[in-house]
Amino acid sequence: MGLKPEICIMLLIALSACRSTGSKSGQNPLMKQYKDPATLAPPEPEDPSKVPLTLWSPSQRRATASYYFMAAEFAALKERDAKKSLQLFEAAYSLDPTPFLGGKVLAARASAGDRAEALIDARKMVLLYPREAQLRYLYGDLLAAEGKSEEAIVQLEKCVELDHRHEAAYLELSELYQNTRQVHKAIVVAKELTKNVPSAVSGWSQLGRLYLSNSQYKEALTPARRAWEMQSSNPQLTQIYAVTLQLNGKLKQAVRIYEQLYHLDPTDDELTGRMIDLYRELGNIESAVELLDEMIKQGGQAKPAVQMQKAILLWELKRDKEAAALLDKLVKEYPESDRVKYLAGFGHERMEHTDQALALYDQIRPNSSLRLDADVRSFLLMSKAKKGTDALLNLGQKLLTDPQLTWEAYGVIAGVYGDLGKHEDAVNAADAGYKRYPDKPRLLFIKGVYQEKTGDRDGCIKTMREVIKVDPDNSSAFNFLGYLYAEKGENLEEAEKLIQTALKLKPKDGFYLDSLGWVYYQRGDYKKAQSTLEEATKLEPNEGVIYEHLGEVKKALGQKDAAKSLYQRALKGNLEEADRLRIEKKVKAGD
Repeated sequence: MGLKPEICIMLLIALSACRSTGSKSGQNPLMKQYKDPATLAPPEPEDPSKVPLTLWSPSQRRATASYYFMAAEFAALKERDAKKSLQLFEAAYSLDPTPFLGGKVLAARASAGDRAEALIDARKMVLLYPREAQLRYLYGDLLAAEGKSEEAIVQLEKCVELDHRHEAAYLELSELYQNTRQVHKAIVVAKELTKNVPSAVSGWSQLGRLYLSNSQYKEALTPARRAWEMQSSNPQLTQIYAVTLQLNGKLKQAVRIYEQLYHLDPTDDELTGRMIDLYRELGNIESAVELLDEMIKQGGQAKPAVQMQKAILLWELKRDKEAAALLDKLVKEYPESDRVKYLAGFGHERMEHTDQALALYDQIRPNSSLRLDADVRSFLLMSKAKKGTDALLNLGQKLLTDPQLTWEAYGVIAGVYGDLGKHEDAVNAADAGYKRYPDKPRLLFIKGVYQEKTGDRDGCIKTMREVIKVDPDNSSAFNFLGYLYAEKGENLEEAEKLIQTALKLKPKDGFYLDSLGWVYYQRGDYKKAQSTLEEATKLEPNEGVIYEHLGEVKKALGQKDAAKSLYQRALKGNLEEADRLRIEKKVKAGD
């Protein structure tokens, strides 16, 4: 039976490869452990001792080696038999010990699982054929696989020195440098590859990725574009180019590339997310909604997640009614989904449908990861709607016992308690939060604020001093303590220093200027107090207490009508109830 045409072609290639650097000597001493190829060849004639010498002529050796080479390739590629392939390659190399066949033996030995033996053979091969680039590459690859990065780098550097166009060696060398945190060297190697093999798509792609990983976004543009232009149908290269454009602020171009990529794979959730983010940055949320509508039509497992994402985008477009309807429909379709219920509750909260929102939050299972979030939302919603003080306090106490409560939630609970006039509870909530989150001095500040409201002025002063100690950039604490002294006319020199520090940390703050103006008033420096408070009213034109203070200054200057006018203006501004009652008395007293 004759050989198939493709086998004949492979045989010719193999013969050419094997003869390129063939040896005219006998068996290679490195391969003496291998079986005698005569035991693998057809036994002819019957008595091996009488085999004609011509059978083992150099040309016959090469021809027989080519036969074994072809059989080995067939065993590796078609039969997937690594051990058989190794045996045949060994036989071919014994007959014709060329570096080409030696490399095949190394690769086959590694594929067969004997990497340690392959490593030993590779070291010998490199010594035997010191100028063979492919053997250097194989040796380096085996070293890298064993975690011997420094030794692998040496071999791969030698490989590219011997063969400036060895693409695989450049790539592995670049990756080794990157893995050993030598990114600059990795970039140099990748640039050398693109210079010596400008058609290497993998080289341009690798260079682009390296620049991106090193935050050199501008430099990444050219290699990312070159790789994409060479293989624009490759999704990975297309995505790298799109990301590079996005990071360079070329959003419109990035969108076009992403859209091209989307058409290649419209089911890629990560890609869809990137496109939506881009549309957001461009302010084109309508297009993002259209994109999600396309995905919804496709159906599949991602359908609920896509619809929830659409609802979020509708909120951004202030189309709350559509979002609520969409989420209500999802609740009916997926009644077991706590996430759907949570988002639906939030949607009704945005619509100010308090009862519907609370009902949805209440349906979330006790063991759900969203249970705590739902309770916090319910707590805020009940406080805003002024629903049942007792129920609100009970829910607050429940939240405070939850080990997963965030530090922000502690502050929120303290604030709600404060709004309810439960100042002691507010102090306790903030104190509990700070004990749990000692790196959050904001909670300590909140504690001090409510200590002052309970009448514990000394405790408040002590707490504010502690805040300043642990958080010297907290301008609010400096101002609060300074105003605390100014209000009573005490420690005015220290009060001024404290407030001036607050203003250095946060210049042109109307509230801080009000505090400073009040220090000047308490000292009797009315002109300075007037100019400072007038500047404060310009910065905070709706704060009633600032106008009250300015009215007090006018009164001290003998300008009673101006003072009364300022008191009346104060009543139109933002005031707490206690402040309002005090100022109303001043207005009546001036009649």
